[in-house]
Amino acid sequence: MRSLRPFLSAALCAAFLSQSTGAADLAPIFARGMMLPPPGRMAPMPPPGTAKPAPQKSVKPAGEPWLASAAVVARWIAGRLNESISVLEAAAPPAAEELASYSAAAHNEVAAMASLPMPEPPIDRMLIAMEGRRVLASGLAAQISSILQYRTELKPLRPRFVGEWVGQGPVRARVDYLNPLGITRGEKKGFRVTLSDGYERLLPNRGAIPSSLMQERPLYFAGDSVDVEVTILNTGSEPMMNIGVSAVQEDHTASGEAGKALSAPVLNTASILAPGATAVLRWRIKLSSTGREAVNFEQTHLRITSEDPTGASKVQLDEAQAGIVDPPGL
Repeated sequence: MRSLRPFLSAALCAAFLSQSTGAADLAPIFARGMMLPPPGRMAPMPPPGTAKPAPQKSVKPAGEPWLASAAVVARWIAGRLNESISVLEAAAPPAAEELASYSAAAHNEVAAMASLPMPEPPIDRMLIAMEGRRVLASGLAAQISSILQYRTELKPLRPRFVGEWVGQGPVRARVDYLNPLGITRGEKKGFRVTLSDGYERLLPNRGAIPSSLMQERPLYFAGDSVDVEVTILNTGSEPMMNIGVSAVQEDHTASGEAGKALSAPVLNTASILAPGATAVLRWRIKLSSTGREAVNFEQTHLRITSEDPTGASKVQLDEAQAGIVDPPGL
């Protein structure tokens, strides 16, 4: 009943206008469906400089004017009522069968969502420094931009990461990595990462962790240029002549053997090394940026040779894991 009030009000207004204005004047309004002036009234003003057209004679419809007007109003009200009825019929509630099928589909969808596994932690090791401290960027380009910005703000954790002495013959060697940004240490449930700004997090790891990673390892960012310093010690009783040092960055292997080479060999030499003396060599390496795994360690394969009194070359040390460094995958 409330929806019919606008139509009844329109009908009463039309009846009032037909009595006060004239049915002949209102007939064109209802017939055309728009508020246009009847013929002969409210003619537009001619533009300046133009001749005034001759007035047209208005022709009123034959018969009683109020009857024609009432017929137009009746047709208009009947059309509006039919439209409202069609709208109400279109908005009828769904049948019980439709509601039952919709309820079953919704129940199945909720059950399927509930059965989904819990989201895993991010495997992108390069984002560990920003999670909880920075807003994670979306898209590879945005991520790289955010990582580089964070990388420039991060200070070294310590000036030098001191490695371990390796070798079993008359030669010992130690690989130090300078200015690491953090450290990574293997634990029973994963890898604990600590950065120089105080951020620390345990990254879960599936599977066994090699013994070579169950201790602190220096951490940098993928693609970083890192200064490496190698100290060579002659523990033998004879001097060493024409020493050659070769270092290659390789993929880390759980077995401790040589891995896939990630860079060209870096070659260095020393002329002579007396018994008990040490020689220090320094160079710069570029860490790989092709890693995609959560754990992405590299190993420094070190090989040292010298010449005997006859001039023959002899391998004094060959260690595939003379040093291990952690550049997180991109």
